[in-house]
Amino acid sequence: MFWISRLGSILGALLFCFLLDKVTGGLSDFSSRLVVLAGLYVTLSVSLNLINGITGQFSMGHAAFYQVGAYTAGYLSVTYFSKAHLPGFLWIVLMMIVAAIGAALAGLIVGLPSLRLKGDYLAIVTLGFGEIIRIVVQNQPSIGGAYGMNVQPKFPQLFASTGTHGVWLVWLLAILCIAVCRNLLKNVHGLPFLAVREDEIASSAMGVNVTGVKVTAFLIGSAFAGAAGALLAHYEGFLSPTMFTMELSFIVLTMVVLGGTGSITGSTLAAIVLFYLPEKLRDLPPVPVSFLVGAVIGAVGIVVFLKKTIDNYHGSSSQKTVRMILGTATGIVVAAALGFVLKVIPTIGHAAPVEAAKLRMVIFAVTLIFLMLLRPQGVFAHHEFSWSWVKKLLGKKDVPTTAVST
Repeated sequence: MFWISRLGSILGALLFCFLLDKVTGGLSDFSSRLVVLAGLYVTLSVSLNLINGITGQFSMGHAAFYQVGAYTAGYLSVTYFSKAHLPGFLWIVLMMIVAAIGAALAGLIVGLPSLRLKGDYLAIVTLGFGEIIRIVVQNQPSIGGAYGMNVQPKFPQLFASTGTHGVWLVWLLAILCIAVCRNLLKNVHGLPFLAVREDEIASSAMGVNVTGVKVTAFLIGSAFAGAAGALLAHYEGFLSPTMFTMELSFIVLTMVVLGGTGSITGSTLAAIVLFYLPEKLRDLPPVPVSFLVGAVIGAVGIVVFLKKTIDNYHGSSSQKTVRMILGTATGIVVAAALGFVLKVIPTIGHAAPVEAAKLRMVIFAVTLIFLMLLRPQGVFAHHEFSWSWVKKLLGKKDVPTTAVST
């Protein structure tokens, strides 16, 4: 039964990837790009969750490994693709492997001397490492320097012989990353990672090689980020140091924290939602300043009310949920009413509307503030999606199995 379920999971993952590729082929170039980038962000988020959530470290330089993988694959493709005479599909798989190895070596370089640190100190080291990598790349003329580097071949050329668009490979990497991290959590090999997260001193006393576990987490996480970088390089066809700034590391870290550190399900869903939300906001019409001010005041009121509800209300969980829903709805109504009231004030009412695209990162930050105040452990905390959880959510209980003695 175990192997049947595993085989079914593998076949289901492959079927999902190829169906997604077929569906994406009928979308516009912009929509197809969103699907590809969403898959890459899932890989980045889940691989960082292995370091920050499952192992309990605090890395803030994940964009550096992403960049190392992208530039490694891009440089090799520009230099050797025409000489290798390999089919495009085999070449991109080879580049993913090479990029993963290059990023893993970078993870080893930063991991060995710095992983005896913890908390804020480790965060500062990894953040500095990310900036060092970006500045070094920016000053290397052989890979384009500050201007950037054109990468050939791109996805259409690489996957022309397969009759696909390459989207399936992006999501297959994301699913592989999810599977590796999930298996670490579910079998005996993941216990040292969880032990290090809970208490380094106690796990060391029980014989766990704490430094070895941290380095292994860095190697695996950075390898997946490097493989994602190789796909990015060949999909975009152009690489620039501005694509791998600190902001990217912060966004990926936000995805991990928002979904719940230690939750693979949370990291996956947060990566999709937090990537899609800012892009979707580009399509919104300009927002009047009066409604913007009203939304800010209403948001503050909602946060204060919900915070007091969570901290001071001692009723049942269902009653608390109802109060939170009513409080949120009231805050939205108050915000809309304030928007109409403030519109009569000349300074605010006659101000030029603000483009929604400029508010994308503001909404991104406000969403994070809301969550950290109301649920600091993240949406899923340490929980994972499972069929038993779905049954529990629907109010159905698992039927206990009883052994019959003979």
